[in-house]
Formats: sequence, C-alpha cells, structure tokens
Amino acid sequence: MIVSLDTSEDGKTGFIVMPNRAMPWRHQVIAFSIIAAFSLGVAIGFFMQGLTLVLPFAGLELTALGAALYVSAWRGGKREVISITGDSVKVETGRDAPQQEYTFERSWVQVVLEKSWNSWYPSRLLLRSHGKQIEVGGFLNEEERQGLAIALRQAI
Repeated sequence: MIVSLDTSEDGKTGFIVMPNRAMPWRHQVIAFSIIAAFSLGVAIGFFMQGLTLVLPFAGLELTALGAALYVSAWRGGKREVISITGDSVKVETGRDAPQQEYTFERSWVQVVLEKSWNSWYPSRLLLRSHGKQIEVGGFLNEEERQGLAIALRQAI
C-alpha cells in the first residue's frame, strides 16, 4: 500500500510504503481466540472420550497457527517513508520508529525499476546515487511497484 503525502506550499513530497494487511493485530487475536476455543473444546471432548492424543496435537496445531499469525503481523508492520525536499531524497525504514535512514542528493538520484531475468520473479525498485543504492517497496506487488516508480520519477 502506498500513501502519497504532498505539501505543495513548501515543495515537500513524500510517500509512505507499507505491506498490505488483511486484518489489524487486535482482530487477528480475536480470530485466533475463537479458533482456539473451538479447537480446544473439541479436543477436550475427545480427550474425555478416551482419545488422549487429540489434545496434544490440537495444542501443536494452535501453536503453529499462533506463530504464523504473529510472524505475519510482525512483517506487516514494516514501513518505508520516502521524503523528497528541495535538494535531498531521504528514505527511512523501520517498524514503529525509523531504524535505518538513507539520504541521497536529489539532483543525482536515479529511480531504477530493474526487471528480473526470470519472468516469474518480481522486479526491484532501486534508488541509486554515487555508488549507493537501496531497494524500496520489496513487499509490494508488481503493479504497485510500477506505480511507485512512476510517482517517484515525477516527484524527483
């Protein structure tokens, strides 16, 4: 998902790039709780009937589901903020706060959409300047990545 920030008064332009998320964390916890209650209810019923191995396997299943939901939510929290000012292009990456920051000189920066040599592998959107490069929007789908490349070229 790409959010464009445009303040035409002072010439600043920006983009917030983040992965698409199906549900927020709170909704994932609620859905997991409902699934866990139902699964454990059925497993305890079978355990009471004498089928003792159903309960440990239900626990393993819920542990795997919980881990998958957590990793999905953790990866979905990544953000890339691209700020374009009068003479610089700044890229900040991180989750809740900027963890890495890259600054390029606006007049020298190149926006490169690098196609893969395989047709099934996605392209890469790179910002390059003076021997440095950074990939932007690696988690976007192909159409969003191409749209971001066009928007960045127009803004720079």
